[in-house]
Amino acid sequence: MSLKLVILGVLDHHKVHPYDIKRFLKHYKWDYLFQISDAKIYYAFESLEKGGFVKVSEVVENEKTPTKTIYAITETGRAQIEKELEKVFKKDVLSYKVIYPALLFFNYAKKEKLLQLLDTRCQKVKKELTRSIEQAEQSNENPSESITSLIIQNAIKHLTIEVEWLMDLQHKIQKDELQPQVSYEIEHFFSN
Repeated sequence: MSLKLVILGVLDHHKVHPYDIKRFLKHYKWDYLFQISDAKIYYAFESLEKGGFVKVSEVVENEKTPTKTIYAITETGRAQIEKELEKVFKKDVLSYKVIYPALLFFNYAKKEKLLQLLDTRCQKVKKELTRSIEQAEQSNENPSESITSLIIQNAIKHLTIEVEWLMDLQHKIQKDELQPQVSYEIEHFFSN
């Protein structure tokens, strides 16, 4: 799940409490990238801790508030970031938003590997685009104003834009034109 990638990426810059992840995602309006709830965030932390990717760094006790557990990333967790990136890029090509969290942390992947992952994804989207175009051409029984025809045309438009975007993204990464701004945003958010 991409939430684990975000947690590991943030922890690589700053030790945090699980609720801080939610505040951070909402602050930068990234919560639209995936459905988040306290339960999902705490479960992700628990899962990452069981896997040895994060560890308890500090337990803060206060009379006025509940006990607060602060987590830190482990060396195993740092190594896991690139693996999580790869998992995200291999997800369903029709779910375009799934790669957005991975792109926030693109600088954790080797450039060649990232370009390969993007190219593979682009090829899969092109294949789906070709299939949709063929389906549109073969659907003689569906008049152009039918809902089926409109759905296929919409899919073709989305897939065409996705291919263009992925190719542009590859070009920018190849030319080192992208800046990993998320590091700044993490430091800025947690230093206030």
